[in-house]
This record gives sequence, structure tokens and C-alpha cells, in this order.
Amino acid sequence: MLEIGVGSGRVAVPTALAGVPVVGVDTSEEMLELARRRAAPHDLELTLVHADMRDLPDLATFPLVTVPFRAFLHLRDDGERLAVLRALHDRLDPGGTLAFDVFHPDQVDITETHGRWIEREPGIEERALWDEAARRLDLVVRTDDVCAEMELWWVDPDGWRRLLEEAGYGRIRAYGWFDRRPLEPGATDSVWVANRAGGPIG
Repeated sequence: MLEIGVGSGRVAVPTALAGVPVVGVDTSEEMLELARRRAAPHDLELTLVHADMRDLPDLATFPLVTVPFRAFLHLRDDGERLAVLRALHDRLDPGGTLAFDVFHPDQVDITETHGRWIEREPGIEERALWDEAARRLDLVVRTDDVCAEMELWWVDPDGWRRLLEEAGYGRIRAYGWFDRRPLEPGATDSVWVANRAGGPIG
């Protein structure tokens, strides 16, 4: 499988340990080094590639492509989203499957978190600055000795479905969470599974 935004390998390494060869792509060499360290104690079929999903190298094709941990939210606009979705479509085997998760905040979440430092996990705080008009989130995450900032952009579920259809995917399924519960109106998270046309459906 191909994993976009492989990061520290917290999904890729267990997947490879289960016997599935993984090619992982990430823009951060530091995160790829963490993945190498995580994989080092094991004899794994794990290939790590330093690249941006907006400019993927030739990686052959795969029966499964995943984009976990909301990595698509780093794409700024529909032009970037559509280009990446098409590029991943081209890297799927006939009938292959693309799976990813994203969020789309509601007004309650925006109002309750805007500008506030919130401890999401012990020792880890984050502050969200929301721009509803631009559908942009400036997120700062800090610990005692590390601070990281990122810009994220969101799209409503109808927008993701439209983009997947325009990129040529078939049999598009949307869920409200990883347990495949239905995607209800007003949901703030969604999980998407879509297939490339041709061949058996994954």
C-alpha cells in the first residue's frame, strides 16, 4: 500500500508488521527519520520517500492508497485537492481503493476553541485560530520544550464528494467515523473510501 503523510510510521509500521508492504511518503525528513527508527528493530517491507503529495514521484501503482490523520487538510484549495486526488487515482491499480479522513468543524467547535489554549493530551496544548470565511485553521501545538504551527483548510462533505467524482473515482462511500457509522448531517469528521474504475472493487 501507499501511505501519504506517513509521519513517524505509527500506522505504517504496524501495517508492515501485519505483512503488508508499505511505501510511505512525507514532506518532513525529520518525521521520516522517526519512522526509520520505529521500523529499525523489525525486518519490514517499508520504503520511505521524501516528497510532497502535490508533486509525487513515479511510485508505480498500488491496490490501496491511504491518507490518514487528516493530511488532506494541508491542501489550500480545490485546485490542489483535485490535482492530488487525480495523482493518487493514477497510482491505484484498477479497482484499487483510496481511503482518507478529514474534519469539517461546526459552529460550536469554532466558538468554544477559538483563541484558547486547550490541553488535548497530558502535557500537550493546542490553540486554534479559525477563519470561517476562508475555511482556514491556524493551529499551534506546544509542549514544555517544543512548539509547532500549521495551517489547515477544510471542505464540507458535499465538497469532498464532488472532488472525488470530478477526479474520476467510483463507488464513493462516506462514513461518520472509522467504525463505518453513517455520516450524519452536521458531523465534524468523515472517513472516505473510493475506488478507481476497472477491476474488482476493493
